[in-house]
Amino acid sequence: MNNFHIALPTPFREDESLYLDGFEPIVNYLKENGIDSMFVSGSTGEQHSMSIEERLHIIDYFNQKHFLDVELIFGVASTTTRDGVRLIQALEGSVFDIVMIGFPPYIKPTQQQAVSYVDELLRHTTKKVILYNNPSRTGFDLSLEALHDLIRRHKNILGLKEAGDVHRHRGTVFPESFVRFAAGDGNLVSNIVSGGCNGLSSMVGNVFPKEIKTTFDALLEGRAVDVEAIDQRIAQVTQGQTIVNIKQHYNQLGMGTGCCRLPVGAAE
Repeated sequence: MNNFHIALPTPFREDESLYLDGFEPIVNYLKENGIDSMFVSGSTGEQHSMSIEERLHIIDYFNQKHFLDVELIFGVASTTTRDGVRLIQALEGSVFDIVMIGFPPYIKPTQQQAVSYVDELLRHTTKKVILYNNPSRTGFDLSLEALHDLIRRHKNILGLKEAGDVHRHRGTVFPESFVRFAAGDGNLVSNIVSGGCNGLSSMVGNVFPKEIKTTFDALLEGRAVDVEAIDQRIAQVTQGQTIVNIKQHYNQLGMGTGCCRLPVGAAE
């Protein structure tokens, strides 16, 4: 499993319907810029604006395209366990290499309910798995005890994408080759240098793929980076609505990525 990937936007037409063919130019553009791992149907992909059926259509599209020389990750998150199982069953025989499991949004499950959710989904897959803890969006924060219980019992959990407090994991012993992904590019330098993250799930890399990847590699290797320059690039993309800025970038390149779904796509 690679320790760096870029989270892709989901292309839509102007009427907000899926534009599946819009994925191909994005994937090719990132490959041409040295990116070999991509995350589909995450927060950047407006995952929770899409129905389960739409997400199944995306899986089918990637199965048909067979993109070569690229690691593919698919985000699975649903309010109900039943819908999560539908997605993960569809992924089992798919071209996707890794499943990223997010926790049910809004309903605020207990720690045991969240553990049971993951346990049930993992009954239906042999894929490599990354857990995604995103308390600011879901209202749920996976406890350290629950995390390590899941890792101990499920050997295919090989990574954690942490959008909460990355520093709480400092000093914790994880399995060998376990990847702790920083969720997004904010506080990139501190998340790697002092937060202990050895992976990055990047949004800004859509706009600056080479620059973000080069900076991340340098930080992992303990080499000096131009902090001011990278912070400026991150701010350029994250100022305002990040997803809107990413889609505007791709549209300006002529890729036809389209709009964001309302209300995100609404003018300020």
